[in-house]
Parts: sequence; structure tokens; C-alpha cells
Amino acid sequence: MQSRDYCVRKGSHLVIITNQTEQNFASSQIGETHWIGLNDLETEGKWMWVNNQPLKKTDVTFWYSPQGGSSEPDNWNKENPSGEDCAALGHEIGDINKWFDASCLKRKRFICEK
Repeated sequence: MQSRDYCVRKGSHLVIITNQTEQNFASSQIGETHWIGLNDLETEGKWMWVNNQPLKKTDVTFWYSPQGGSSEPDNWNKENPSGEDCAALGHEIGDINKWFDASCLKRKRFICEK
């Protein structure tokens, strides 16, 4: 992931969001979708932060979950057969305040933090 590598070169990492305050701040700073530091690259469905901490079922999360629709993460593989293994804050055509999984090969802006 180029975004992760860029953050590391700058002495930081992709943003880790662990509470509502951090989510609100990050959402308020963007106007379009951005990568965050969460992925399930090693094991499908086991989401890990870039600091190697797992996203636990008891942790606060902000996955998109529409009424009567398919919730995120959905590992959609119609565009990329390997599925969607990286998390983004916001969606190109949707809610900028929620998390979505996406193909790690997609180009997106990203948020680094120290």
C-alpha cells in the first residue's frame, strides 16, 4: 500500500480511529473518501490496525450499515477478485462519516498521524 509506505517514510502511520471524538475529527477534515489504518489483508474478516492491534468485536466501529441493505465490510469482489481488504473513511458516492472496505489497489487520499 503506497499510502501506508508514505506515512511510514514521514515517521507516522495511517490514522487509527478508536472513539467517537477521533471519528468526528477525521470526518470533519475530509470532503471525500480517505484510507485509514485498518485492513484484513492477513486473514479475511480479522481486521487489524496498522499498529498490529486487532479490531475487537467490543471496540467502537463506524462501518456503514444501511437499513435493509448490505452492511460493510462486505468484501465485494466484482471489481477485484481478491476482494476488499482495506478500510476507508467515507465512500465515493455515500456517507463520508462511515467506514467502507475497498480494494487496496484503489487510489484514494489518506490520513497519516504521529
